Amino acid sequence: MTLIPLAPSEIRARRRPGAILMVFLWELGWGFLIASAVHAWARRVWGADVEGDAALWRPGGRDLLAWLDLDDPALAVSARMLFLLLFVSAVASQLPLGALLTSLAFEREDARPPRARAAMRAGVSAFMPLAGLLVLGALAQILVVVAGVMISSGVDHGLAEKIGDARSFVLRVVTFALFAAIACVIGVFVDLARAAVGREAGGGGDAPGWTTMLRGIRAAMDASRGRLSRATIAWAWRAALGVLLVGLGAIAASALGGKGGAALVALFVIHQLVVLGRVALRASWLARALGMVIEAPRAIATEAPAEIAPAEDAQREAESER
Repeated sequence: MTLIPLAPSEIRARRRPGAILMVFLWELGWGFLIASAVHAWARRVWGADVEGDAALWRPGGRDLLAWLDLDDPALAVSARMLFLLLFVSAVASQLPLGALLTSLAFEREDARPPRARAAMRAGVSAFMPLAGLLVLGALAQILVVVAGVMISSGVDHGLAEKIGDARSFVLRVVTFALFAAIACVIGVFVDLARAAVGREAGGGGDAPGWTTMLRGIRAAMDASRGRLSRATIAWAWRAALGVLLVGLGAIAASALGGKGGAALVALFVIHQLVVLGRVALRASWLARALGMVIEAPRAIATEAPAEIAPAEDAQREAESER
């Protein structure tokens, strides 16, 4: 199947609803699996209660806190299972991420989106470099956040006697916010590298995973020169909308939580709409990142078979024939 690379102006998330739905269903499946660990523990403790888990929704949260403070061996088992599933989910999610990037960056000869099989095949090819970027990015962000916690705490304790507790606490918050912003910028840079890796994998590149990852990092550096602030803004407003969606979901949970029947169904639907909206916003940002990588002065070359020619090369050949 021949895939044609899209020009930056043609890369739009709204043109790939099927790919967005695929990622949503993937996250939905993992969400049910992860929730099963917590559900098993909750059912063990509250299953025999007349009201079920309704006590956990009572104002004040006393029963919820008492439940979490139980000296129950099942807590340790459930916690370990929960963290294991979260870790496996984060790593496995690089497969649909690679498929989504391929679907965003390419089209078939008939101008239709790549088939799901071709997109997932590209996701498999991109899995190792994307997993490497996940590890490197997470380590860098963790180091920055830890440094922010330590330095902001030092600022607070060091200046408390001189300027007072209130002002020193404000400086602590501001200092930590600066480090948190740096961690967010690192995430933006890693997403640019992911976009470059996904584009190369979708083009049929067969380079080793380590080489592809390094090329992605180099492409992200090229795309970031003089435009990192623009990329950060493009990411930030979408992230802000995602946080707003979570807030709306929390309000709905506060109003409908602990109820059964239609209220429970409505809460489930609202939660899934929140997840779907966040997936769509994520796809929108990745589409923008792909465009920035392609527009970079020394953007990563799409390693493709001879029959897969970049759209810009085909256009130049057509103009030369005229």
